[in-house]
Amino acid sequence: MHTCTTLKEITALRPPLWVKPPLLIVCSCAQRRLILDMHRYNRRIGILSFCCIYVNCLRSTVPLDPQITTTTKRTRPSYEIVTTNYGWTTPASNNFPRHILTGEFFRAVLSHPQYNATSWADLEQNPDPTRQIVAFMDVDTCLEVNYPTYGMNWWTNIETNHPTTNGFVGFLYDSCDYLHRAATSPALLANPESRLILLDCSGSRQFFLANVCRRIPSVFDNPQVVVAYMSAHERDIRQNHDVGLPPPAIKPNNLTSVDRSQITSCQQQRRYLFSFQGRGGYGRENMMTLQHDDDMYIRIRDQSSYIKDISTTSIFDEMNYTGIMENSVFAGAPRGDTLFSYRFAEILSAGTIPVVYGDGWVPPFHAKVVNWTNCAVFIAESEYHRTGDVLRDIPLTRRCQMQRYALEVWDKFVSTRAGWVQGLVDSVFE
Repeated sequence: MHTCTTLKEITALRPPLWVKPPLLIVCSCAQRRLILDMHRYNRRIGILSFCCIYVNCLRSTVPLDPQITTTTKRTRPSYEIVTTNYGWTTPASNNFPRHILTGEFFRAVLSHPQYNATSWADLEQNPDPTRQIVAFMDVDTCLEVNYPTYGMNWWTNIETNHPTTNGFVGFLYDSCDYLHRAATSPALLANPESRLILLDCSGSRQFFLANVCRRIPSVFDNPQVVVAYMSAHERDIRQNHDVGLPPPAIKPNNLTSVDRSQITSCQQQRRYLFSFQGRGGYGRENMMTLQHDDDMYIRIRDQSSYIKDISTTSIFDEMNYTGIMENSVFAGAPRGDTLFSYRFAEILSAGTIPVVYGDGWVPPFHAKVVNWTNCAVFIAESEYHRTGDVLRDIPLTRRCQMQRYALEVWDKFVSTRAGWVQGLVDSVFE
């Protein structure tokens, strides 16, 4: 760690010094303001100020809670990231349908620094118990129909060069035989510590992989297979084995560097303690009882207006969807017709603390990778009316810590599919 005691010392730093991890530059808030003023005049100082204000300018009156942190680095065995070789890695790739979300995830797997393109084929031919792998499928198992375009026809979210000819759910049934092949492959079974991670993005229990492929017990009875569910109830998963998967952000917030620095330094003043905007139903109308408080912003809209405002292709934002969220300390992520809410990720992107109303929902990743109680609040669906009391009982210093952690989790694990991959890999090592 390098502590900058004077502005002269800060300006004397050279790129080879500060870009090498794990160097951290800690500056006082006064130094941060001075450097920020110089940002537009000097490129190098601007970069250095970004390091200071975005990462480490913390007010001494609000110390960082040592328990509020992302996963601690642990010594891990050598492992390889691999993919099966049944679909998208073959010459017949275009014959295998793929959602846009799954395509993003698959490309992130291929870009992982531990990825080995030939391992699966090598290990099927020559099983090696000394090689540990974390494997992902190269066929689609992720039934996600609202990303990136929400509320439109499901086929708009299928990659054009990987179309489906078997309906919006037919590809899931087609995947079952490939899941069986992967779960019984010598490439996986050679080392009992190897894992096969399956994405299950369905919001409906009817279309969970375990139900669609229930005729193949070799997959879901296999302790080496881990299912990452986007919308599962606690009773639907194998406890301490399967994990949650974050929903994709349909309309993420794009905070400025100043916004970020104010969150990390606990200097940002937000107008609303709590906000929610969206369509009604599923008990959400109970939040209307909160709107009489000046620090609460509640707006229930009809579905057509809501979809128009949050569409990633729309220039309209009549509700000021992102602006209200960025001006709130907490924001509601209530369940809809599924247990999960896309708002969960969008709220994190604003450096805002999600308030989850989804009884039994399995949050993303292993609890030792992300401790969600440090950056989210969970309230029973029957207790919407208690929201104000619950949130006001959280001290200001704790709120600041939770906001910082929410933004950190967004950046590290939720904002990109590469973050998803890393969060899942980290989870299987816990």
